[in-house]
Amino acid sequence: MQKLIAIEGIDGSGKTTLANMLKEYLESKRKLRVILTREPFSEEIIGLIEKLGWSDPVLLTLLFAADRAIHIHWLSSLQNIDLILLDRYYFSSIAYQGALGLDEEWIEIVNSRFPKPDIVILLDLPVEVAISRIKNDKFSFKEKIRSLEKVRERYLKLANKYNFYIINANKDKNEVLNDAVKIIEKYLT
Repeated sequence: MQKLIAIEGIDGSGKTTLANMLKEYLESKRKLRVILTREPFSEEIIGLIEKLGWSDPVLLTLLFAADRAIHIHWLSSLQNIDLILLDRYYFSSIAYQGALGLDEEWIEIVNSRFPKPDIVILLDLPVEVAISRIKNDKFSFKEKIRSLEKVRERYLKLANKYNFYIINANKDKNEVLNDAVKIIEKYLT
């Protein structure tokens, strides 16, 4: 499979904005063939998540894992791609469903068959800032919003455990992009 770069962070941290900017940079400046994709991926599973809500972490973990399996199968079929940018990956399941009380070790086991990313960039920012940014997010369930501080704490623990690169996402988006480019450029050279 191609090189994987995962961008993680709590809702509102700027993952999608950074991913779009990175894709443009890597294609125009580095002349790489880049695919940008997001999780959740499957419209059918997105519909189930919207319908069922955020109250059952076991069900969510399994739905996100099923979605991820579909996603990885699709990615593995792509040809002539140099790099895959993932706007969320399995670390989101560990952070979010773990914050809802589910055993993180079990979540890791459920996701253990998926390819490990080559780089994980964690966009970190205060929860209050994130909440002000996500007012219209379709997955802003009350249970999820209430758990964002725990999710952030779990992401920071995961960053330590798995050696993520952490970027302060409370900066201007161009500064965040510059920080991410420095990380990726080291990897590409």
